[in-house]
Amino acid sequence: MSSTAQGRVTVVPAPQQRRISITLAAIAALVAGLGGYQIGLARDRHSATAVVLTGTVVWSNEQTRLIAFDPDGVVREPDDGDKIYSVLTDNWQDAEGTVHSDESYPTCLATEGGEAVSMERHRAELTVIEWDTDGAQRVPIAVRVRCLS
Repeated sequence: MSSTAQGRVTVVPAPQQRRISITLAAIAALVAGLGGYQIGLARDRHSATAVVLTGTVVWSNEQTRLIAFDPDGVVREPDDGDKIYSVLTDNWQDAEGTVHSDESYPTCLATEGGEAVSMERHRAELTVIEWDTDGAQRVPIAVRVRCLS
C-alpha cells in the first residue's frame, strides 16, 4: 500500500498490513459470534431443570411405569388427586446403595409379590423434570430413582 504526501511515496511495511488484516478478521469473527449468541438466546432451548424430591410412593404400576408420589412437606387438600409421575429411567439405586443399570424396575416401586400394581408405601428420592406438552398441565417425569426403603 502506498500514499502520496507532497510528492513522496510512503510504503506501508508488509507486517503492518498483516496486522491490520488480522485485526479486521478478529473483529468480524467477534461480531459474527455475538450475533450467533444472540440468536441462540432468542430460540427455545427445550431444556429442563431437574428437581430432587424426597417422599413416599403410594401407588406404582410396573407395566405402565407410572407412580403416584407424595413429596415431603407438600400439604394436600382432601379433594386433591394424586400427582402421577412417569418413570423413564434405566438407572436406579436401591436402599443399600447399589446402582442398577439394567431394565429392571426399582424395588421401592415394585410389589414384593411380583404383581404389576403396588400400593405398598415406600420412601424414595426422585430426580424430576417437567415435560411441557403445550397442554394445560406439564407432565412430571422421574429421570432418576433412589430407593430409601
